Amino acid sequence: MGTKFKKGILLAALMLAVPVLIGPANAKQSQAKQAAAGKDNLSIPVRRLLQKVRICMDKEDYSGAVAAIRESQKSKKKDGRLCSHPLVCLALGNSHLLLSDHARAESAYLAALDMDPEFMDARVNLAKVYTDTNQYAKAAKAFFGAYSLSSPKHPDYLYYSAVMHMMDQKTPLAIKHFDTLFAAHKDRVTRQWKENYANALMTAQRWKRAVPLVKDLIAGAQGKEKIKWQETLLQIYLTTNEMKRARDYATALCRQAPTVSKWWKALVHVNLSLGHYDKALDGLIIYGFLTPLSREEQKLFADLSLQLNIPRRAAGLYEALLAGARDRTGKKDKQLLQHLVTALRQTGKGDQALAALDRFAPKTCDPELLILKGDILYEAENYKAANAAYRMAAREKKCPRRGQAWLMAGYAAWQHNDLTASRQAFENAARFKGFRKDALAAIAQMERTKQM
Repeated sequence: MGTKFKKGILLAALMLAVPVLIGPANAKQSQAKQAAAGKDNLSIPVRRLLQKVRICMDKEDYSGAVAAIRESQKSKKKDGRLCSHPLVCLALGNSHLLLSDHARAESAYLAALDMDPEFMDARVNLAKVYTDTNQYAKAAKAFFGAYSLSSPKHPDYLYYSAVMHMMDQKTPLAIKHFDTLFAAHKDRVTRQWKENYANALMTAQRWKRAVPLVKDLIAGAQGKEKIKWQETLLQIYLTTNEMKRARDYATALCRQAPTVSKWWKALVHVNLSLGHYDKALDGLIIYGFLTPLSREEQKLFADLSLQLNIPRRAAGLYEALLAGARDRTGKKDKQLLQHLVTALRQTGKGDQALAALDRFAPKTCDPELLILKGDILYEAENYKAANAAYRMAAREKKCPRRGQAWLMAGYAAWQHNDLTASRQAFENAARFKGFRKDALAAIAQMERTKQM
């Protein structure tokens, strides 16, 4: 679980929260509202035009509605306006919007608002135009304007404004609107509001403020939705490095839903972070009962077993991983092989460790593996073969342990009484920092032995 997980959750939740906006306002309803507001100063030609437009709209003949309005306005364009009355502008904007002609719809709504800045329907539908065309900053401003004008206050407009600010990546503004929304409309709070408020807070990394909301969302959810928010809460604890709290929560989740594998996986992750490797291994075993382990998880299983002094189990796991590897010369496989050899040596099976090297890296020139092979041969008192392996490693210029390889070659050659080769190896080892003292001491010991 990491940042990728967190971003995925946030983005998904945000995309789901894009508001379902209202459709274009009905000119007849707007007319009634304006009449109620004392603004019904419609002339007879305007009334007739709106009636004609309404008939076209009822037939879904939006092009016909546009044509009717344009024809009627020809004689009234002396002042350069698209339309002569706010309701006519609204009807024109709605017709263009239903034809998906957003540019002309915007112009018509702006014309309506120029004549009547408090024209709510024009402002809301202008917000829809900006939402449809991904102009989130303008949409947020238009929705907030609609909220400010509404009486009584229409909280959905403030909510949409907050969401548009989120879409515009202006999270502080979104949070400011959410704060107002939740404070002023406590009795209207919906789950969707909470989800997006929580997302905004988490995007702004205001984790402490997000936690109560997330807990509330968990309490009110079921099934996959509940699991999603439980994961989110756990991720918050991990992100804020509250590891003990994360461990306690992951443990509680495992107890509450012991067959949900992801909780066991999370518990393994937390215990690894805390350095509780024995508990991590316990969790991984249960996780493995619930779901097949991936290759990386199998490797983790083997590594934990080796670290916790269970080499026999570790060896079996490494064997299986190496057997299933596609490229036995790859870097990862080399590490697996080194770990397998270590596990087998810990069980006292040096012969099997040597056989594993021969089986999985039969013609290796890798100096690390050659030194490992030399060590096993040396332990088995096969000094001549050990000397050969060490020398082969030491001659590799890229070998990071050439000094050690020459030193061990010297000891191995000495053990099988090849004193000339031994001295030469020690002299080579003496050229490497960190090995000079031991190499010179060995040479001195050899000289003393000769004189006896």
